Order: sequence, then structure tokens, then C-alpha cells
Amino acid sequence: MAHGGHHSHSHSHHHHYHRSGSGSSSGVELAICIIAILVFLFISAISSDISGKKPLEGTYETYSSYVIDKEEYFSNTNELISGLKDLHEKTNVQIVVMSSHDSWSDRKVEEKYYEMFNDEAHILLVIPVGWFSSTEYYAIGDLANTVIGDREIDYLLDFINGSNDGSKWNKKLTEFTEILLSE
Repeated sequence: MAHGGHHSHSHSHHHHYHRSGSGSSSGVELAICIIAILVFLFISAISSDISGKKPLEGTYETYSSYVIDKEEYFSNTNELISGLKDLHEKTNVQIVVMSSHDSWSDRKVEEKYYEMFNDEAHILLVIPVGWFSSTEYYAIGDLANTVIGDREIDYLLDFINGSNDGSKWNKKLTEFTEILLSE
């Protein structure tokens, strides 16, 4: 049975630092350097956690569209479709990306999954286009989950970082697929 989930983007927050006196900024620079190293180590650890996956075995129905963009949110849609098709060919898991102004929940995306797909080898990824939401919702079929689960979807969405550019998606999907299938 497919399960739903969500991923919230954390938007950049700008902090203003005020110093008084003529003190050195080396403390701030050291803190920034340490944070950068920790972020690098975290990303390296996550990418190693998602690697080593094997393509899904079997034959499953291919949904007619890879992208449902009634909101006309994505640019370079053909590039996005190309990246999704490549991932599908290499993993045997089809991700369908849908833009939406609607309000979503984990349950609602699961229901939509079963309206669209007759098997458990797909992922439905709903991208919000309203200013009021930055939370992406997804439903992952049980079979698809053996290759691309919650951790992998979170990694992919962090990797794409809220972009609506199909060219960026294509590039990131290719990199994601390589990491996913690497030993």
C-alpha cells in the first residue's frame, strides 16, 4: 500500500551581525568554516545512505505523463521529462511530477496516487505553486519504496532546492540516479 509523505523547504534566512569595537572577525569566520564542513559531511553521509540501490524488477504500467503541469509552473518541461524518463529507465520506478495550487495532505496525495496508478511501482510528487506553501507532498508505492523511499525523496528535493527549471531538474535527476545506483 502506498504511503504519503511531505517535505518542507527551509528558505534562506539572512542574519545581520553587528560588532562593536575593533575586534577580529576570526571567530565568525571559524564558525562559518566549521558549519560548512559539517554540512559537507552531512551531505556526504546522506548520499552514501541512498546509494547501492538496485532497479526494481518486473514489468509495470507506464503512466501516460511524467509531468502534469496545468499550472504552467515549470520552464523547460521537455528537459524535466527527459530526466524523469532517464530515471525511470534506469530504476524501473516512474516518478510523476504534478504542480498544484491546491492544498494537500499526506492522505490526499495517497488518494490521488490510487486514482492515477494501478500498481505500487510509482511515485507521485506534488509541487506547490502557491505563495502560501513550500511543502511538497508525495506518495510512494510499496514496490517503488524498495528503490526510492522517503530518505531518497527528501535527498532529491533538497538537491533540486525548490527549482521550477526543468533543465536543473534534468541535471539533478541524472546525478541523483547515478548516486542511487552507485555501489
